[in-house]
Amino acid sequence: MGIYVGVDIGTTAVKVILYDSEALKVLLDVSEPYDVFSVGPSMFEQDPVQIENSVFKALRRVGEKFQRVDGIVLDSMLHSLLFLDENLQPMGNLVPWVDERSIPQVFQVKNDRDLTKTLQDRAGCASNFAYPLFKLMWFAQNEPEKIEKAHKIVSIKDYIFYKLTGTLVSDISVASGTGFLDIHRKVWMTDMLRTLTNVDEMKLPQLVSPRFAKEMIKEACERTGFRESTIVFVGISDAAASSIGSGAGVDDSVTISSSSSAAIRSIVSEPPERYPSPGVWCYIVDEDHYISGVATSNGGIVFDWYVKLFSRHDHAQIIKSIEENFHSVDISRAVLFYPFVFSERFPELDPRLSAKFLNLRGDTTEWMVARSVLEGIILNLRRIFDVVKLLPKRCDRIYSTGGLTRADVWTKMLATVINQRIIVQSKRQGTALGAIWHLLGEDHRKKAMEALKGELEVYEPDEKLVPYYQKLYELWAEKL
Repeated sequence: MGIYVGVDIGTTAVKVILYDSEALKVLLDVSEPYDVFSVGPSMFEQDPVQIENSVFKALRRVGEKFQRVDGIVLDSMLHSLLFLDENLQPMGNLVPWVDERSIPQVFQVKNDRDLTKTLQDRAGCASNFAYPLFKLMWFAQNEPEKIEKAHKIVSIKDYIFYKLTGTLVSDISVASGTGFLDIHRKVWMTDMLRTLTNVDEMKLPQLVSPRFAKEMIKEACERTGFRESTIVFVGISDAAASSIGSGAGVDDSVTISSSSSAAIRSIVSEPPERYPSPGVWCYIVDEDHYISGVATSNGGIVFDWYVKLFSRHDHAQIIKSIEENFHSVDISRAVLFYPFVFSERFPELDPRLSAKFLNLRGDTTEWMVARSVLEGIILNLRRIFDVVKLLPKRCDRIYSTGGLTRADVWTKMLATVINQRIIVQSKRQGTALGAIWHLLGEDHRKKAMEALKGELEVYEPDEKLVPYYQKLYELWAEKL
């Protein structure tokens, strides 16, 4: 028991909370942004030093006020790739999951059905550009010298943990999102990696438990303001932390996470015996638990795309208008939107899909089009939900988390489209909180959830609109 710092290293920002585990309260909540930038067609990278500086800046904002804490717990985005030199310094930019340069390598693997099935069965990863395995294939075929010169190949969390503690390791939770970790044996798939990418196992970090911890080194203490001997726990992935922070239990619930991208997932005690779709994945939470589900690149970032490209109004104005006219619907005039602005990953990778509007007419208003964008994103989530809800042993509860939950109309619409009650545990930094709850154990999580009941919100399906959205979904799916 004590004071813990949760550090969520996301795709575009680091979010840090200070949590009192005795009072069961979040005392402080800060964030620092960083960039994702294009370096070519469908190629995206990030500056690892900018991410490092943002993490240390956010930690300093906490450390200046609370020098003595009982532990710092990390979580991070999945599927990042970074090459380090012999001094364990970055050889260039970080390649994040959004980078699509390896799509040709994905189809190279998908042409071999046995190999595709082996990767999903052993690594729990679908054939998709998000995974570092395929990015390493791209480098092996296009820039082999980078692999040859690299001393270590790591994730962004491995690198940040090293900068904090002086120890380079990879936790099995984040490592399971590489595409080359055996999720059953919890070891690197060195045979597959060497065959496909020519990467030797000596270039990979040592695998450790998510509860692995080291003391913060002196330089990191000076940069953050925390006292020497502060303990840093390597932690879990943001996918696992988000589900835990949302309130989800094991084998009994589903979490819908809606931010820039979106994912629907369930924490389970065993990997699926049979994957119900080529796009379903299964990663490790810790030694005893897994998280299985489906991700799509086409989440809230599509709404941002629409606002910037087409709308005369900002996000808040559009959301307010949809809220005010929520019940003003007419199936004969409904605009259908297909949100595939970015390469879709479900039911399997299909880069040929593109965004489109249907049923635009002379009397179509801007607000009808804006509403259709939100609806299109959610209708796509509905078809994913119908698959993921079959993964846990039962589906007693559905939780929602992510930036889009801050808009009430989003969650109201989501609950109505899937025709299920949705629980929003908290609209604060739930992912960082989930990483801390995982460390402190299941009993603490349950006690903390009880204490946070005052922040809990429940969204019931709007019975007046359930038939409308069922019909809209059928029309949408028919013309997919």
